[in-house]
Amino acid sequence: MRIPRHRAALLPALVGLLTLLGLVVAPAPGASAASAGWADVTFDGSANDWSGTLRQRATGFPAATITSDSAGGSAVGRQSGSSTYLSTSTPVGDVYGSSKGRPYLNLRPYTANGSGVPGTSTTTYAFDAPTPAGGWTFVLGDVDADAVTVSATGPGGVPVDPADLGFRSVFNYCGSGTCTANDDVPSWDEAEATLTGNASATDTNGASAWFEPQVPLETLTLVFTRRAGFPVYQTWFAAQAFDLTGTVDAPAEVREGLTVRLFAPDGRVVEETTTDAEGAYRFDRLATYDGYRVALVRPTGYTSDDPLSRTVDLSTSDRVADFSLRAIVPTAVSGTVLLSDGDPVPGVTVTLTGPGGERTVVTGADGAYVIDELAVGEGYTLTATPPPGTTTSGPRTFAVPPDSEEPVEGQDFTITPQPTGTLGGTVRVEDGGTASGVRVVVTGPDGVKRVAVTDGDGRWSVDDLPPGDYTATVEPPDGATVVGDATLRATVPADGGTVRGLDFVLDAPAPPATFSASGTVVDEAGMAFRGVDVTVVDPDGEPYATVTTGEDGTWQVDDLLAGEGWTATVEPPEGYEAQDGDSLAFDVTDADTTGLDFVLVRETSTGGGGGTEPVSGGSGGGSGGSSSPALAQTGGPDLALLLLGLGATAGAVVLLRRPSTRRE
Repeated sequence: MRIPRHRAALLPALVGLLTLLGLVVAPAPGASAASAGWADVTFDGSANDWSGTLRQRATGFPAATITSDSAGGSAVGRQSGSSTYLSTSTPVGDVYGSSKGRPYLNLRPYTANGSGVPGTSTTTYAFDAPTPAGGWTFVLGDVDADAVTVSATGPGGVPVDPADLGFRSVFNYCGSGTCTANDDVPSWDEAEATLTGNASATDTNGASAWFEPQVPLETLTLVFTRRAGFPVYQTWFAAQAFDLTGTVDAPAEVREGLTVRLFAPDGRVVEETTTDAEGAYRFDRLATYDGYRVALVRPTGYTSDDPLSRTVDLSTSDRVADFSLRAIVPTAVSGTVLLSDGDPVPGVTVTLTGPGGERTVVTGADGAYVIDELAVGEGYTLTATPPPGTTTSGPRTFAVPPDSEEPVEGQDFTITPQPTGTLGGTVRVEDGGTASGVRVVVTGPDGVKRVAVTDGDGRWSVDDLPPGDYTATVEPPDGATVVGDATLRATVPADGGTVRGLDFVLDAPAPPATFSASGTVVDEAGMAFRGVDVTVVDPDGEPYATVTTGEDGTWQVDDLLAGEGWTATVEPPEGYEAQDGDSLAFDVTDADTTGLDFVLVRETSTGGGGGTEPVSGGSGGGSGGSSSPALAQTGGPDLALLLLGLGATAGAVVLLRRPSTRRE
């Protein structure tokens, strides 16, 4: 097989936002997708035992360790890309630019058959950190007499769905000076995650496909299968990149040489730079992550009214993140808010009270805060508002002596996670059975209600409760009552812990007996009316259910409780009326009620030809009928067919409400 080589295209980065504390930073003016270029690759070893390194040219993109059990030979390994490459006329080259002169890999099957699968080789790229969720590509080339199965894992080793591998298209890279143009392309089976060459497994050149993964990857694995001959396939990688720039508006004496650090979403330091004489800084050709953090290191004696750390989204465009500094006016008070292990706690509100009134400030990314322009005086108090579920040390007190220009430093706070507890118990039936699906409402000292539902064993619990006094109240389901106390009290200790034994007992009586009521709706000749509504009203005068007569004119309502004063009311179709009145009264005693029949006749003042007609023959449900009344035929065979279709699909529609548990 001739060894064609193809080049990959750099994925355009996703557009993102730079945010901090609700602030939105717009994309850089004129920002557009930019390719960082095609990746560098090293590859060493011998047949069936290769290793190497993949390095994308976008700053911050994690390197990958390559392992492969490909066969050896002169055509295997790193290729220069000078004669075989992906031109800008290919779909991937149109996005990422030409790969001419950039390296790629040629790989073969596993010839020693040590894998146990004849004619296959496995190549894995293990990234040092999760990749961006977009903004990069890998290309598989010269897939004709072979097939490549692609798999990947995300953070934590979770398998990646084949749809998230980001298959874009198949193409042939020949015809741009690399090889003789031809139309051969492979086919992609997403369900099997496999790229397969032409059906005849014929050796050709340039058959390729490109992918742009849509989720972060930790590993990418390519299993190469021989279908005919001794084939080779090619891999290229490329990435997109964007720039982060900004300016620090600061006094002239400190504007130059300020330190700016850039952190990846996983916290690793990507780069560090300093501002120029104009206060400008820049980070170029950054990988397309959403979630970078850019931070300005505050010099001694200066502070800012704006955040000194911001979150940046470089997934789709260049970004601008500006900062500002001003000189601290003596006197100032400063300190840090840290966890007990020494880690900083950003975003904590520190409140100062004393001479001059109340002031607040929020800690930065390093957990530090500064409040300046303090008036001379005594009785200053500092307090830190702990994040939910934590406690803080303090308060701190201090004074500002007259004529002092010395800052008050070291006013630090320690944040400690607050202990929490669990309340739990059971809900059981008096006869000894368990009660599942029962709500228990737990109310705490803060007035917040938390709801638990019993499981199949009648058990319930509520976790993560701060220390304090609580009540637990069971809500018995309909028809059940609580035996004993419906509300119990318990206390979560100051040091947390689990409190059990909040148990409830229910007395659930047997459900009352129910009965049915039924009848018919016919004309004077006994012909059935289908599709006529009959409404049953309970002894309280409330509509209980509405049913529709079936094909045979019958209707039925179930689940009626015993009692006197029920009524059934027919709703005659247009042009008809009930011969003996449209309502029948009945009592529900200890048996089903039948014979609630209605006879419909033509209204004397209404002309013929419209409304519902009785239906002869047919069979229907005694408790249901058509979802719409039968229509009178107005002439023509089409209408007759329509009536036959409606009759074939008729069924009862019943609207029920829950029966009252009250007996008469």
